Amino acid sequence: MVCDNTHFIFYYPFNYRQYDFRRFEKKLKEQQYYHFKMQNDSESQKYYGKNVDDSREALKQFFYPFIEEKLLNEQTSIIYFNRYTKLFQLDGEMITGFENIKYTIHSVDIMLCPFSVGIMSIRIQLHNVKDIQSALSFAHYFRVLNPKVEEDCGASLQLDKWSFENTEQMIFQLLAPFLNDFFVDYTHLQTTIPFFEDERMYVSAFIQLEEGEEISEEFLFRAGQLNGYDKNGQQYMFTSNHDYIQRFVKKHSYDRYAPHYYMLTTLQSHMHISNQNSQFTKQMIAQFHSIIYYIVIIHYFYKLTLLKLTFENSELKYSRNKHIVEQLIEQITKFASRYYFTEVSMRAEGHELTHYFREVFRIDIQYREIKETLEELYRVQEDRAADRLNQLLFILTIFSMISGIYGMNLVIEELDEPLKWSSILGFTLFEWMAFILAIGGIAISVFLIFGQIFHIARSFVQKRNTRKKS
Repeated sequence: MVCDNTHFIFYYPFNYRQYDFRRFEKKLKEQQYYHFKMQNDSESQKYYGKNVDDSREALKQFFYPFIEEKLLNEQTSIIYFNRYTKLFQLDGEMITGFENIKYTIHSVDIMLCPFSVGIMSIRIQLHNVKDIQSALSFAHYFRVLNPKVEEDCGASLQLDKWSFENTEQMIFQLLAPFLNDFFVDYTHLQTTIPFFEDERMYVSAFIQLEEGEEISEEFLFRAGQLNGYDKNGQQYMFTSNHDYIQRFVKKHSYDRYAPHYYMLTTLQSHMHISNQNSQFTKQMIAQFHSIIYYIVIIHYFYKLTLLKLTFENSELKYSRNKHIVEQLIEQITKFASRYYFTEVSMRAEGHELTHYFREVFRIDIQYREIKETLEELYRVQEDRAADRLNQLLFILTIFSMISGIYGMNLVIEELDEPLKWSSILGFTLFEWMAFILAIGGIAISVFLIFGQIFHIARSFVQKRNTRKKS
């Protein structure tokens, strides 16, 4: 099966320190990453490939205003999706044990999203690829940042005058060498982002086959799973059950334009596959780099944010970090009210694509789980704090009552100035009891006051430190 025109976008997620947002923004500008704006740009084709437009006018009409305001706003803010783009136009080769695949990196986006979530998008076009299995192999190898298992090994990358053993080296040595400086510190977990699944990038692709080439269920399955060639140059597919293939394709494929155009959404990729060379196909390539790009971004952001909140919840110290629980509840509330919308587009196609992403990414399930867990944890901690306070107040009340009846009435004159120690030493048994109760009540009151002041001060310092780290 031949492949005439193949475009890839690889999505690398990261967690940056929102406290350093302005410094990060300044660094991006210094490194020639320019803030993307929606005005028509006659040179926009350079960012996506030859003869590819980005359909900016169609993009403005696709999303609901409350989503468009945050996705496409030309101002920069931590509450918006801030897109910074850099043109590269670098040619290279992926070298495997049985073939060399030529490609061009057209441009790279760095999207600074709310809640300290960042997404780097790498736009790549393949050249002279006449076998679709080679295109799928390219995606399979390139999306792995640092190969650790045998099935991911076997490819190296040449790019202009540079040579890299893996994609991670390419990102941190060439495309964005400054990026690591702004990551949240997770070195104690030996990872850069603990909720980044398997350290593999998400992939979206537009694959244009030869005119009239058959698009079979087996091919759709292979495309969705990125099953191309193994390291020995043999085609492979991770199933031999045709019924399973049919169920998979039925669940994950959007066949509105079948049999000539399919969209496939899986955990690994979002694929657009066409077997026509028509004006419609050209329009769909333009939408792939604009409308579809932002649909992927918003739903990938949903997934990453919920995974981030889930991870932070799992790291809580159950009995101590009440302020962090409060902060997480505040974040999930802001997320739900500002960004978490079941519908992002006013178009029928947008409704339908949203359904696939929400189901594949398990967005609704993740949201309910983290929300219910945080609410239950907060309720338990509130109950515990209330119990401790009630116990202290009970003790203080007993001291106050007894000392009020006995203590101040029995020993008040002896405690007046000038203090006579001989009078105190001459207390009777009941006077000693009243004296101890009175002093104990005063001591407990002072302890409660200073304890509360210390708790408020510690919470303030912890919140400030948390903001600096996040």
